[in-house]
Amino acid sequence: MPRVTALLVLVLAAMSAFGPLATDMYLPAFPAIAAGLAADPAAVQKTLATFFAGMAIAQLVFGPLADRFGRRPPLLVGLGIFVTGSIGCALTADIGWLTVWRFVQGLGGCAGMVMARAIVRDVTEGPATIRLMSRLMLVVTLAPILAPSIGSLLLGLGGWRAIFWALVAYGTGLAVVVSLVLPETLAPERRRRDSLGGILMVYLRMLTSRRFMGLVLSGVLPMAGMFAYIAGSPFV
Repeated sequence: MPRVTALLVLVLAAMSAFGPLATDMYLPAFPAIAAGLAADPAAVQKTLATFFAGMAIAQLVFGPLADRFGRRPPLLVGLGIFVTGSIGCALTADIGWLTVWRFVQGLGGCAGMVMARAIVRDVTEGPATIRLMSRLMLVVTLAPILAPSIGSLLLGLGGWRAIFWALVAYGTGLAVVVSLVLPETLAPERRRRDSLGGILMVYLRMLTSRRFMGLVLSGVLPMAGMFAYIAGSPFV
């Protein structure tokens, strides 16, 4: 089992912050995006929904891939997808393409969050898992609080496109760090080669579990209400 170092914790924290930063940094720029792309406010808000859709779909894929091929390869692929989507967002001149590129961002952005939790399970057990996971949850909690302020600062310095260029830099920098310092934490003998049918059956059992769905809905519904407010508040 790889040793838990301060550097590893920092890398996992940066991976965990991916989703919240990509979600909340550009929220203050909604009016500027609408003006810059001559888009309806509802169309700009839709880019947030498509980002979440990308994250939700890709989680179902990255989990099995990480169990089969290890943590590093899917993580680096996800970071590459995220950087590509961020570049597309920064360069786009059309709200339709911004929506598409935000979806691509979501596809890649979930990799950091999924792999961070998987790596925690690889390198710790028992109370140590709880301690490390609580540290990462602190990052996940703080990132949405700080992200709008960071986004507002970037918006004032370089316009709304600067926010996406900052995400390009973040994703690229993290990919370099992962390549250089993050070890593979899933040993070959622990990797799973489940069939597609087996994976789908696991998902089906989860969807038909009342306890699981109750826990999911108890977390999803409050978040849905919060983000419905957040998406509309910049235009109020």
